[in-house]
Amino acid sequence: MHAVILGLSPTGLYVARELGKAGARLLGVDFGPATARSSVHFNRDGTWRIEDLKDLLPRLLAHAAGAGQPPLLIATSDVFIEWMIDNSAVLRTAFIFPAGYEAAAPDLLDKVRFHALCARHGVETPGIWQAADRAKLQALAGEIPFPCILKPVLIHRAKAFLKGHKVLVARSREQYQEYVAAIPDESGAWFVQEIIPGPESSITLFAGYVDSAGGLRQGFTARKLRQYPAGFGSASLVISEDNADTREICERFLPAIGYRGICGVEFKRDPRDGRLKIIEINPRPTLWFHLSHAAGKRVVLAAANDLTGQSAPPDLPQSNGVLWRYALKDWVSAAFYAFKGRGFLFPAPDLAAAGPTRARCWPVFDAADPKPALLEPIHYVVKAFKRFA
Repeated sequence: MHAVILGLSPTGLYVARELGKAGARLLGVDFGPATARSSVHFNRDGTWRIEDLKDLLPRLLAHAAGAGQPPLLIATSDVFIEWMIDNSAVLRTAFIFPAGYEAAAPDLLDKVRFHALCARHGVETPGIWQAADRAKLQALAGEIPFPCILKPVLIHRAKAFLKGHKVLVARSREQYQEYVAAIPDESGAWFVQEIIPGPESSITLFAGYVDSAGGLRQGFTARKLRQYPAGFGSASLVISEDNADTREICERFLPAIGYRGICGVEFKRDPRDGRLKIIEINPRPTLWFHLSHAAGKRVVLAAANDLTGQSAPPDLPQSNGVLWRYALKDWVSAAFYAFKGRGFLFPAPDLAAAGPTRARCWPVFDAADPKPALLEPIHYVVKAFKRFA
Protein backbone atom coordinates (compact mmCIF):
# COMPACT_ATOMS: atom_id res chain seq x y z
CA MET A 1 0.00 0.00 0.00
CA HIS A 2 1.19 3.51 -0.83
CA ALA A 3 -0.39 6.55 0.85
CA VAL A 4 0.09 10.31 0.57
CA ILE A 5 -0.66 12.20 3.80
CA LEU A 6 -1.64 15.85 3.37
CA GLY A 7 -0.81 17.67 6.59
CA LEU A 8 1.97 16.74 9.03
CA SER A 9 0.64 18.05 12.33
CA PRO A 10 0.22 15.58 15.23
CA THR A 11 -2.92 14.42 13.38
CA GLY A 12 -0.81 13.55 10.34
CA LEU A 13 1.68 11.88 12.67
CA TYR A 14 -1.07 9.59 13.98
CA VAL A 15 -1.98 8.63 10.41
CA ALA A 16 1.66 7.96 9.54
CA ARG A 17 2.17 5.78 12.59
CA GLU A 18 -0.99 3.72 12.13
CA LEU A 19 -0.32 3.09 8.43
CA GLY A 20 3.46 2.86 8.81
CA LYS A 21 3.19 0.15 11.46
CA ALA A 22 1.00 -1.77 9.01
CA GLY A 23 3.77 -1.64 6.40
CA ALA A 24 2.51 1.16 4.16
CA ARG A 25 4.87 3.25 2.05
CA LEU A 26 4.26 6.92 2.87
CA LEU A 27 4.76 10.39 1.44
CA GLY A 28 3.99 13.41 3.64
CA VAL A 29 3.10 16.92 2.43
CA ASP A 30 2.82 20.20 4.35
CA PHE A 31 3.89 23.83 4.57
CA GLY A 32 7.00 24.73 6.57
CA PRO A 33 8.15 22.98 9.76
CA ALA A 34 5.78 20.24 10.89
CA THR A 35 5.71 17.72 13.72
CA ALA A 36 5.53 14.56 11.61
CA ARG A 37 8.35 15.37 9.17
CA SER A 38 10.95 13.58 11.28
CA SER A 39 8.90 10.41 11.81
CA VAL A 40 10.66 7.16 10.94
CA HIS A 41 7.62 6.16 8.90
CA PHE A 42 8.56 8.57 6.09
CA ASN A 43 11.78 6.69 5.41
CA ARG A 44 11.39 6.04 1.65
CA ASP A 45 9.53 8.83 -0.12
CA GLY A 46 10.11 11.29 2.72
CA THR A 47 8.13 14.52 2.95
CA TRP A 48 7.54 17.51 0.70
CA ARG A 49 7.62 21.10 1.85
CA ILE A 50 5.27 23.18 -0.30
CA GLU A 51 4.94 26.95 -0.57
CA ASP A 52 1.69 27.30 -2.52
CA LEU A 53 -1.26 24.95 -3.00
CA LYS A 54 -1.38 25.99 -6.66
CA ASP A 55 1.79 23.98 -7.26
CA LEU A 56 0.61 20.85 -5.48
CA LEU A 57 -1.78 19.29 -8.03
CA PRO A 58 0.67 18.80 -10.93
CA ARG A 59 3.36 17.63 -8.56
CA LEU A 60 1.09 15.03 -6.96
CA LEU A 61 -0.19 13.82 -10.32
CA ALA A 62 3.40 13.28 -11.47
CA HIS A 63 4.13 11.39 -8.27
CA ALA A 64 1.08 9.16 -8.75
CA ALA A 65 2.07 8.44 -12.35
CA GLY A 66 5.36 6.99 -11.15
CA ALA A 67 3.94 5.07 -8.21
CA GLY A 68 2.93 1.96 -10.14
CA GLN A 69 -0.59 1.94 -8.69
CA PRO A 70 -2.96 4.70 -7.54
CA PRO A 71 -1.86 5.90 -4.08
CA LEU A 72 -4.28 6.46 -1.23
CA LEU A 73 -4.78 10.18 -0.48
CA ILE A 74 -5.54 11.25 3.11
CA ALA A 75 -6.08 14.86 4.22
CA THR A 76 -5.56 15.70 7.91
CA SER A 77 -6.47 19.41 7.98
CA ASP A 78 -9.32 21.58 6.71
CA VAL A 79 -6.99 23.40 4.32
CA PHE A 80 -6.23 20.17 2.50
CA ILE A 81 -9.83 18.91 2.75
CA GLU A 82 -11.04 22.03 0.93
CA TRP A 83 -8.26 21.62 -1.64
CA MET A 84 -9.30 18.02 -2.25
CA ILE A 85 -12.94 19.02 -2.63
CA ASP A 86 -12.00 21.68 -5.20
CA ASN A 87 -9.78 19.25 -7.16
CA SER A 88 -11.59 15.96 -6.55
CA ALA A 89 -12.48 15.30 -10.22
CA VAL A 90 -8.84 15.45 -11.32
CA LEU A 91 -7.47 13.72 -8.23
CA ARG A 92 -9.89 10.83 -8.75
CA THR A 93 -8.09 9.94 -12.00
CA ALA A 94 -4.84 9.21 -10.15
CA PHE A 95 -5.59 8.60 -6.46
CA ILE A 96 -7.86 6.57 -4.21
CA PHE A 97 -9.86 8.38 -1.53
CA PRO A 98 -13.33 8.15 0.07
CA ALA A 99 -16.37 9.37 -1.84
CA GLY A 100 -17.26 11.78 0.97
CA TYR A 101 -15.12 14.54 -0.54
CA GLU A 102 -17.38 14.74 -3.58
CA ALA A 103 -20.66 14.25 -1.71
CA ALA A 104 -21.36 15.16 1.92
CA ALA A 105 -18.10 16.85 3.01
CA PRO A 106 -18.94 20.31 1.57
CA ASP A 107 -22.12 20.37 3.68
CA LEU A 108 -20.13 19.50 6.80
CA LEU A 109 -17.65 22.36 6.39
CA ASP A 110 -20.32 25.03 5.84
CA LYS A 111 -21.93 25.71 9.22
CA VAL A 112 -25.25 26.99 7.85
CA ARG A 113 -25.61 24.06 5.44
CA PHE A 114 -24.59 21.67 8.21
CA HIS A 115 -27.25 23.08 10.53
CA ALA A 116 -29.90 22.63 7.82
CA LEU A 117 -28.69 19.07 7.16
CA CYS A 118 -29.01 18.18 10.83
CA ALA A 119 -32.50 19.68 10.99
CA ARG A 120 -33.65 17.55 8.05
CA HIS A 121 -32.51 14.40 9.85
CA GLY A 122 -33.77 15.28 13.31
CA VAL A 123 -30.34 15.77 14.90
CA GLU A 124 -30.20 18.64 17.37
CA THR A 125 -27.58 21.38 17.01
CA PRO A 126 -26.84 24.76 18.58
CA GLY A 127 -28.74 27.55 16.85
CA ILE A 128 -26.90 29.31 14.02
CA TRP A 129 -27.62 32.40 11.96
CA GLN A 130 -25.81 34.02 9.05
CA ALA A 131 -25.81 37.72 8.25
CA ALA A 132 -24.48 39.17 5.00
CA ASP A 133 -23.30 42.43 6.56
CA ARG A 134 -23.24 44.55 9.70
CA ALA A 135 -26.77 45.86 9.24
CA LYS A 136 -28.20 42.34 9.15
CA LEU A 137 -26.13 41.43 12.22
CA GLN A 138 -27.71 44.34 14.07
CA ALA A 139 -31.17 43.13 13.03
CA LEU A 140 -30.50 39.74 14.66
CA ALA A 141 -29.95 41.21 18.12
CA GLY A 142 -33.56 40.76 19.16
CA GLU A 143 -33.89 37.06 18.25
CA ILE A 144 -30.64 35.31 19.14
CA PRO A 145 -29.89 33.78 22.58
CA PHE A 146 -26.98 34.92 24.74
CA PRO A 147 -24.18 34.15 25.21
CA CYS A 148 -23.26 33.56 21.58
CA ILE A 149 -20.28 33.43 19.21
CA LEU A 150 -19.64 35.78 16.30
CA LYS A 151 -17.35 34.46 13.58
CA PRO A 152 -16.58 35.79 10.08
CA VAL A 153 -17.43 33.53 7.14
CA LEU A 154 -14.09 34.45 5.56
CA ILE A 155 -11.76 34.81 8.53
CA HIS A 156 -8.93 36.40 6.52
CA ARG A 157 -11.15 39.42 5.77
CA ALA A 158 -11.51 40.14 9.51
CA LYS A 159 -8.09 38.97 10.68
CA ALA A 160 -6.83 42.42 11.64
CA PHE A 161 -10.05 43.22 13.48
CA LEU A 162 -10.02 39.95 15.45
CA LYS A 163 -6.42 40.54 16.62
CA GLY A 164 -5.43 36.88 16.86
CA HIS A 165 -8.79 35.55 18.09
CA LYS A 166 -10.87 33.12 16.05
CA VAL A 167 -14.25 34.23 17.41
CA LEU A 168 -15.92 36.98 19.42
CA VAL A 169 -17.91 35.89 22.47
CA ALA A 170 -20.89 38.10 23.30
CA ARG A 171 -22.22 37.46 26.80
CA SER A 172 -25.10 39.90 26.53
CA ARG A 173 -27.16 41.82 23.97
CA GLU A 174 -25.29 44.99 24.90
CA GLN A 175 -21.90 43.40 24.30
CA TYR A 176 -23.14 41.92 21.05
CA GLN A 177 -24.25 45.35 19.84
CA GLU A 178 -20.87 46.84 20.79
CA TYR A 179 -19.05 44.18 18.76
CA VAL A 180 -21.32 44.62 15.76
CA ALA A 181 -20.91 48.39 15.79
CA ALA A 182 -17.13 47.96 15.61
CA ILE A 183 -17.08 45.34 12.82
CA PRO A 184 -15.52 46.82 9.66
CA ASP A 185 -17.69 46.91 6.54
CA GLU A 186 -15.07 45.09 4.47
CA SER A 187 -15.19 42.00 6.72
CA GLY A 188 -18.21 40.65 4.83
CA ALA A 189 -20.64 38.02 6.11
CA TRP A 190 -20.66 36.68 9.66
CA PHE A 191 -22.06 33.70 11.56
CA VAL A 192 -23.76 33.92 14.93
CA GLN A 193 -23.85 30.65 16.87
CA GLU A 194 -25.55 29.74 20.12
CA ILE A 195 -23.23 28.64 22.94
CA ILE A 196 -24.16 25.45 24.79
CA PRO A 197 -23.46 26.12 28.48
CA GLY A 198 -21.67 23.74 30.81
CA PRO A 199 -18.09 22.52 31.26
CA GLU A 200 -15.85 21.08 28.55
CA SER A 201 -16.21 17.69 30.24
CA SER A 202 -19.78 17.61 28.86
CA ILE A 203 -18.33 17.12 25.35
CA THR A 204 -18.40 13.62 23.86
CA LEU A 205 -16.53 12.43 20.78
CA PHE A 206 -16.91 9.81 18.08
CA ALA A 207 -14.39 8.45 15.57
CA GLY A 208 -15.00 5.94 12.81
CA TYR A 209 -14.93 5.03 9.14
CA VAL A 210 -18.06 4.76 6.97
CA ASP A 211 -17.48 2.41 4.05
CA SER A 212 -18.93 2.62 0.54
CA ALA A 213 -21.99 0.61 1.57
CA GLY A 214 -22.72 2.85 4.56
CA GLY A 215 -21.35 0.41 7.11
CA LEU A 216 -19.66 1.98 10.11
CA ARG A 217 -16.32 0.42 11.01
CA GLN A 218 -14.02 0.83 14.03
CA GLY A 219 -16.52 3.07 15.86
CA PHE A 220 -14.96 4.67 18.94
CA THR A 221 -16.31 7.02 21.62
CA ALA A 222 -14.58 9.23 24.18
CA ARG A 223 -15.08 12.22 26.49
CA LYS A 224 -13.25 15.52 26.10
CA LEU A 225 -12.09 16.81 29.49
CA ARG A 226 -10.15 19.95 28.55
CA GLN A 227 -9.25 21.85 25.42
CA TYR A 228 -6.81 24.53 24.37
CA PRO A 229 -7.52 27.42 24.27
CA ALA A 230 -9.98 26.94 27.11
CA GLY A 231 -13.60 27.08 26.01
CA PHE A 232 -13.22 27.21 22.24
CA GLY A 233 -10.18 25.17 21.26
CA SER A 234 -8.97 21.73 20.27
CA ALA A 235 -8.76 18.76 22.62
CA SER A 236 -5.92 18.69 25.15
CA LEU A 237 -7.22 16.01 27.55
CA VAL A 238 -9.51 13.16 26.43
CA ILE A 239 -10.43 9.76 27.88
CA SER A 240 -11.88 6.73 26.12
CA GLU A 241 -15.30 5.69 27.39
CA ASP A 242 -18.48 4.12 26.06
CA ASN A 243 -21.12 6.69 25.11
CA ALA A 244 -24.13 4.78 23.82
CA ASP A 245 -26.20 7.78 22.72
CA THR A 246 -23.21 9.41 20.98
CA ARG A 247 -22.57 6.18 19.08
CA GLU A 248 -26.27 5.67 18.23
CA ILE A 249 -26.67 9.13 16.70
CA CYS A 250 -23.56 8.66 14.55
CA GLU A 251 -24.54 5.16 13.44
CA ARG A 252 -27.88 6.52 12.25
CA PHE A 253 -26.92 9.97 10.97
CA LEU A 254 -23.67 9.42 9.07
CA PRO A 255 -24.97 6.77 6.62
CA ALA A 256 -28.28 8.65 6.25
CA ILE A 257 -26.59 11.81 4.93
CA GLY A 258 -24.54 9.78 2.46
CA TYR A 259 -21.24 10.40 4.18
CA ARG A 260 -18.47 7.98 3.25
CA GLY A 261 -15.01 8.17 4.78
CA ILE A 262 -13.16 8.86 8.02
CA CYS A 263 -14.79 11.26 10.45
CA GLY A 264 -14.48 12.77 13.91
CA VAL A 265 -17.73 13.97 15.49
CA GLU A 266 -18.19 16.25 18.50
CA PHE A 267 -21.28 16.63 20.70
CA LYS A 268 -22.09 18.53 23.87
CA ARG A 269 -24.80 17.66 26.36
CA ASP A 270 -26.97 20.69 27.02
CA PRO A 271 -27.65 21.06 30.78
CA ARG A 272 -30.84 23.00 30.01
CA ASP A 273 -32.63 19.97 28.55
CA GLY A 274 -30.19 17.07 29.02
CA ARG A 275 -29.92 16.41 25.27
CA LEU A 276 -26.85 15.88 23.13
CA LYS A 277 -26.31 18.64 20.56
CA ILE A 278 -23.97 17.96 17.65
CA ILE A 279 -21.26 20.61 17.34
CA GLU A 280 -19.40 19.48 14.22
CA ILE A 281 -18.37 16.62 11.99
CA ASN A 282 -14.79 16.72 10.73
CA PRO A 283 -14.52 14.75 7.44
CA ARG A 284 -11.00 13.58 8.33
CA PRO A 285 -8.91 12.27 11.23
CA THR A 286 -8.61 14.80 14.05
CA LEU A 287 -6.05 15.65 16.72
CA TRP A 288 -7.23 13.16 19.37
CA PHE A 289 -7.47 10.13 17.00
CA HIS A 290 -4.31 8.57 18.45
CA LEU A 291 -6.46 7.79 21.49
CA SER A 292 -8.62 5.50 19.34
CA HIS A 293 -5.46 3.63 18.28
CA ALA A 294 -4.27 3.31 21.88
CA ALA A 295 -7.73 2.01 22.84
CA GLY A 296 -7.56 -0.76 20.24
CA LYS A 297 -9.30 0.75 17.21
CA ARG A 298 -7.74 1.14 13.73
CA VAL A 299 -9.85 3.81 12.02
CA VAL A 300 -7.41 4.94 9.32
CA LEU A 301 -6.15 1.41 8.66
CA ALA A 302 -9.75 0.24 8.19
CA ALA A 303 -10.28 2.98 5.61
CA ALA A 304 -7.01 2.27 3.83
CA ASN A 305 -7.59 -1.49 3.65
CA ASP A 306 -11.18 -1.07 2.47
CA LEU A 307 -10.28 1.41 -0.27
CA THR A 308 -7.36 -0.68 -1.51
CA GLY A 309 -9.19 -4.02 -1.40
CA GLN A 310 -7.34 -5.55 1.54
CA SER A 311 -8.73 -7.48 4.49
CA ALA A 312 -10.31 -5.40 7.22
CA PRO A 313 -8.41 -5.19 10.53
CA PRO A 314 -10.18 -6.85 13.49
CA ASP A 315 -12.88 -4.58 14.92
CA LEU A 316 -12.32 -5.23 18.62
CA PRO A 317 -14.16 -3.65 21.57
CA GLN A 318 -12.48 -0.43 22.65
CA SER A 319 -10.46 -0.22 25.84
CA ASN A 320 -11.98 2.32 28.20
CA GLY A 321 -10.13 4.47 30.69
CA VAL A 322 -7.26 5.31 28.31
CA LEU A 323 -6.24 8.93 28.92
CA TRP A 324 -4.80 11.00 26.03
CA ARG A 325 -3.02 14.23 26.93
CA TYR A 326 -1.42 16.90 24.76
CA ALA A 327 0.76 17.84 27.70
CA LEU A 328 2.15 21.26 26.79
CA LYS A 329 -1.21 22.68 25.76
CA ASP A 330 -3.10 20.96 28.57
CA TRP A 331 -0.81 22.47 31.20
CA VAL A 332 -1.72 25.92 29.88
CA SER A 333 -5.46 25.15 29.97
CA ALA A 334 -5.24 23.62 33.44
CA ALA A 335 -3.37 26.71 34.69
CA PHE A 336 -6.00 28.98 33.14
CA TYR A 337 -8.81 27.30 35.08
CA ALA A 338 -6.72 27.23 38.27
CA PHE A 339 -5.67 30.90 38.24
CA LYS A 340 -7.96 32.79 35.85
CA GLY A 341 -11.06 30.64 35.57
CA ARG A 342 -13.22 32.59 37.99
CA GLY A 343 -15.81 34.48 36.00
CA PHE A 344 -15.02 32.57 32.79
CA LEU A 345 -17.92 31.74 30.50
CA PHE A 346 -17.64 28.01 31.30
CA PRO A 347 -17.10 26.33 34.69
CA ALA A 348 -13.95 24.31 35.25
CA PRO A 349 -14.12 20.80 33.72
CA ASP A 350 -15.36 18.00 35.95
CA LEU A 351 -12.42 15.61 35.68
CA ALA A 352 -14.21 13.10 37.93
CA ALA A 353 -16.72 12.58 35.11
CA ALA A 354 -14.07 10.50 33.33
CA GLY A 355 -13.88 7.61 35.77
CA PRO A 356 -10.64 5.75 36.55
CA THR A 357 -7.58 5.99 34.28
CA ARG A 358 -6.22 2.59 33.24
CA ALA A 359 -3.62 3.63 30.65
CA ARG A 360 -2.11 6.78 29.13
CA CYS A 361 -1.02 7.94 25.68
CA TRP A 362 0.23 11.11 24.01
CA PRO A 363 -0.25 12.64 20.54
CA VAL A 364 3.46 13.05 19.74
CA PHE A 365 5.66 11.01 22.09
CA ASP A 366 6.45 7.43 21.04
CA ALA A 367 9.61 5.67 22.22
CA ALA A 368 9.81 3.82 18.90
CA ASP A 369 9.55 7.10 16.93
CA PRO A 370 11.20 9.71 19.20
CA LYS A 371 12.26 12.54 16.87
CA PRO A 372 8.84 14.25 16.49
CA ALA A 373 8.59 14.74 20.28
CA LEU A 374 12.15 16.06 20.46
CA LEU A 375 11.65 18.55 17.62
CA GLU A 376 8.12 19.75 18.39
CA PRO A 377 9.23 22.39 20.96
CA ILE A 378 11.46 23.90 18.25
CA HIS A 379 8.47 24.14 15.92
CA TYR A 380 6.56 26.05 18.60
CA VAL A 381 9.43 28.51 18.94
CA VAL A 382 9.60 29.01 15.16
CA LYS A 383 5.84 29.60 14.94
CA ALA A 384 5.94 32.06 17.83
CA PHE A 385 8.83 33.95 16.28
CA LYS A 386 6.99 34.26 12.95
CA ARG A 387 3.82 35.42 14.70
CA PHE A 388 5.52 38.22 16.60
CA ALA A 389 8.27 39.14 14.13
